[in-house]
Amino acid sequence: MANYFGFSHIGSIAIVVLAILAVMSIFSWSFMIYKWFQLHSIAKKNSVFLNKFIESKDRGSLSSFAQINESYAANLYLLSRDSYASAATFLEIINKKIEGSFPWLASVGATSPFIGLFGTVWGIINAFSSIGMAQSVSISTVAPGISEALITTAAGIFVAVPAVIGYNILHSELTSMIGELEGFLEALSNEKI
Repeated sequence: MANYFGFSHIGSIAIVVLAILAVMSIFSWSFMIYKWFQLHSIAKKNSVFLNKFIESKDRGSLSSFAQINESYAANLYLLSRDSYASAATFLEIINKKIEGSFPWLASVGATSPFIGLFGTVWGIINAFSSIGMAQSVSISTVAPGISEALITTAAGIFVAVPAVIGYNILHSELTSMIGELEGFLEALSNEKI
């Protein structure tokens, strides 16, 4: 079965390329799973406070609830009561903190096809080298190099596609959450006027 997929003919360069792509894939999947849970946890906590804010007529009980609620929305509410500037600064810090590692995920999505392409080029070089050594062109001469090239190409795409999709979905979730908090902060500033 290993012969069918061409793994028996993979050279050391292709193995290094596949190892790099495996590390990139593990990193991107770990990051995406972590961020998914983090963003949904934050959104859930914010939702509890924002619903309480909408329903509450008594701002005194809301302040008490905000002190025990562990959401960013509750912290914004408490900070905005003292200073709009400190609440806006807190929101900017939240955004930078949560968004901090997103460029790494984008980099995985952008660079892994090129790392796979390096393996592709190397496999094709090996195929031409085999032709030169055998001094004949047959499928058995070029197949090992071509299979190596195709495997690294497929691996690069396999790593890139989930990373790009994950980046788009998670960044959209983050943008939506930050927009909701910005709208809440604006509503708080209008309420003070």
